[in-house]
Amino acid sequence: MKAKILMLFIGLFIFLTGCGNLTNEEIIEKTEKQLKEMKSYQCTLEIKVTGNKGSQEYEIKQFFQSPDSYRLETLSPKQLEGKTTIFQQGKAKIYHPHIDQSIIIENFEPKGEEVMFLGDFLKWDFDKETKIEEKVQGEQEYLVLTREIAKGSYYHHKQSLWIHKKDILPRYIKIYDQEGNPRIEITIKDFKIAPEFDKMLFEIEK
Repeated sequence: MKAKILMLFIGLFIFLTGCGNLTNEEIIEKTEKQLKEMKSYQCTLEIKVTGNKGSQEYEIKQFFQSPDSYRLETLSPKQLEGKTTIFQQGKAKIYHPHIDQSIIIENFEPKGEEVMFLGDFLKWDFDKETKIEEKVQGEQEYLVLTREIAKGSYYHHKQSLWIHKKDILPRYIKIYDQEGNPRIEITIKDFKIAPEFDKMLFEIEK
């Protein structure tokens, strides 16, 4: 699964005055331009993961800084509250609060909640492989960009980014299986572009 959002993920999402009058083509043009210019962001994600035996919900705070640096702080569920992952250029530090210990992992391969962020969409090219649709959810209109996941699987076959058409803000990321069923549903909250980060946020110490 490649959904780093882990997104992330994005200057596209600055509030634009009068953007309710933009055409879909203009929204796509601004999306592609500002995705490539985005250097850092922070947000909170509400994540629902659906498997064969039911669903699990998470809340994770994310801090992303280009290139390839991020920090994840788990807010819920209770048994994972306080878990922190810091990733820096292929290396990771993971802190487990319930045992009050950290581990350092060289050549870290993100998985699970570590790949659920907006940063992955920074690498998108809006070519013919990207499907563009207009959808309504909760009486709100969205422009939905969908494409297959590179080296995906049955359960993580496609991913989509939902952009609110009125304010050009990212609202949802969704991962679908090969049958089109949503397996991961992410709601993006408190999104901030180019915040001022304390350099210690991304520091890995042995």
